[in-house]
Amino acid sequence: MTQPRITKETADHVAALWEREAEGLLRYTTVITNSAEEAGDLVSRAFEAAVRAWAKVGPRSPDEQRAWLRRTSKNMWIDSIRRSMNLDRLQPELAKRYHRAELGPADLALLRQAADHCLRVINSLPTVQRQVAVLYFLEEHPPPVIAELLEIAPSGVRKHVAKARRKLQEELGPLMDDRHETHTALREEARA
Repeated sequence: MTQPRITKETADHVAALWEREAEGLLRYTTVITNSAEEAGDLVSRAFEAAVRAWAKVGPRSPDEQRAWLRRTSKNMWIDSIRRSMNLDRLQPELAKRYHRAELGPADLALLRQAADHCLRVINSLPTVQRQVAVLYFLEEHPPPVIAELLEIAPSGVRKHVAKARRKLQEELGPLMDDRHETHTALREEARA
């Protein structure tokens, strides 16, 4: 995943927020996690989230920004605990079931063909829709960042994403359906 591009103004504001809050947030996360390493990681991830959500975080008062950072880092910590607990609960049989199947040469060829077709479809979209599709699907930027980069409303970004997704599903559906049917048939043969 590529890093979202941010404006110099946003970078300066986040840098100022870092100077003001990073040390206190590190102390807070160290207390809740009881691990300096995990605390440092949470601080970094909370500030990354602040960059992505700057449109909502920036206008807040300093106390509200501090509270947002603490709440975000605590939620990230809780999510990591839940993920690890869920992974621990998986039975070996279930783990095998969800293990990614090895891709054969035919699968790889079909995936390359689908990827090439996907790029052709994206390049055929109208200009703004194509820009949104590239930023969203290929560079994996969140809609608020795309809205800021392209200077359009977030609702416009969501509409362009929906239209591009529909177009991609229309165009790529047959390719992916063929791949799914082939994969299912191969699995059935292997079981027999």
